Amino acid sequence: MADPISTDPLERFEAAVRVRVGADADAWLEAVPDLIASVTATWDLHVTAVANRIDAYGLSIPARRDSDRVTLRVAYPDAFFADETTALRAWDGMGAVRILEEDERGAQLRTSPTPGTALSLERNEMKALRMAAETLRSLWVEPPDGLQTLAAEVRAWGSSMPQRFESVYQPFDEQLMRDAEVMFRSFGPSQMDPVLLHGDVRLDTFLLDGEQAVAIDPKPLVGEPAFDVAALLRDGPGELVRDPGAGRQKLQGRLDQLTDLLDVRASRVRGWAFAVAIDTGLYAYETGDADGGDLMIEIAKLCQSLSA
Repeated sequence: MADPISTDPLERFEAAVRVRVGADADAWLEAVPDLIASVTATWDLHVTAVANRIDAYGLSIPARRDSDRVTLRVAYPDAFFADETTALRAWDGMGAVRILEEDERGAQLRTSPTPGTALSLERNEMKALRMAAETLRSLWVEPPDGLQTLAAEVRAWGSSMPQRFESVYQPFDEQLMRDAEVMFRSFGPSQMDPVLLHGDVRLDTFLLDGEQAVAIDPKPLVGEPAFDVAALLRDGPGELVRDPGAGRQKLQGRLDQLTDLLDVRASRVRGWAFAVAIDTGLYAYETGDADGGDLMIEIAKLCQSLSA
């Protein structure tokens, strides 16, 4: 079995996929080296660096085809990858990377932004948020058929929250859990004008392409834009909780800037940010990551305290 702290990219990828998928992925994981070799030859690629952006949902391999920079994306071919593919096809390069080639075994060739610097590395956060906001406007299009809805997702999250809270031995104030449960029950069915969402918005999921930013690694849903904005609001949680007073001030500034740029209701952004932070914290506790759980509960408290 792969070592979860290995420095070898394929071993790290294998470990992450096994945690998410389990034994069902065994045969596929064994074939990944052959898959990479096959598509590299078929698509006439020259690999230029070691794999990066490795998690349970995929890994990216920088490459060149002729004179063009490209990215070979490898992912377990399940519903998550199918949804990501559906979203990228719908955007067709408008605000996101474009699919150039596909192999049904779980590989895609995608455009590679140049210079490809993540917005998380931009020192001026207001500039980074403004660029991310401009890209989000391009992504929020009429949703294609077949994608999971945010309403269905949060219905499941809200209904299971009390049981999950009990299963991890009530590691935080129960009222926070109850508030998040109510928020999900209220916000899910009350959304207006659903669009195609990125679903996992962070400054790290936007790369510079010339003077603009393009999105990568979506976890698409169909729902209201405030959900995407809420994810961007709580980005960088470790820094935000280091000094809670300064963190709250930064969050308030983000909320004011983003709601002004994107014309979304601050109360909805705040609510989504709070409730999803509680859900994320519960997941961390469930997987044995107590520190991660504590971190997200502190973020939830900060979000709940914002003026909207």
